[in-house]
Amino acid sequence: MTTEEDWPVEQTWSMRNTHWHAYVEHTSLDHASPRQVRLERTPEEVLTSPAEVAAWLEVNLRSATRPEETGKKRVKDERDFTDSNQVHASLASRGESIYTGVKGELTLAVEAVTPDECRISHDGADVAPLKAGRRR
Repeated sequence: MTTEEDWPVEQTWSMRNTHWHAYVEHTSLDHASPRQVRLERTPEEVLTSPAEVAAWLEVNLRSATRPEETGKKRVKDERDFTDSNQVHASLASRGESIYTGVKGELTLAVEAVTPDECRISHDGADVAPLKAGRRR
């Protein structure tokens, strides 16, 4: 089986009108804030689809784990995040929150939020989509 077969993208998230609040914490997962504390804070980003969740996680994981550059020559990052993206998109498509990061250094939390749970106004709209220029 392929990753796509093992981790299908569903429509549960859209039926629940789910969006996600994305947070970066510079601490290990075992010391990260609990969900309720995070939801009281303004998120780094508001994500509106499973594809945006997967893309945000990839950008932040790729940035946090980038190989160190030696000398003046920039090294091309050829790491393949395809499997991780499929898993993250599948989990998000079920309306789930995702917690990941870099061991001992960084926690990335993407909290699934329904309109009833959301306490933040998103620029006057129900949800403000992630703008391409704001990706890290």
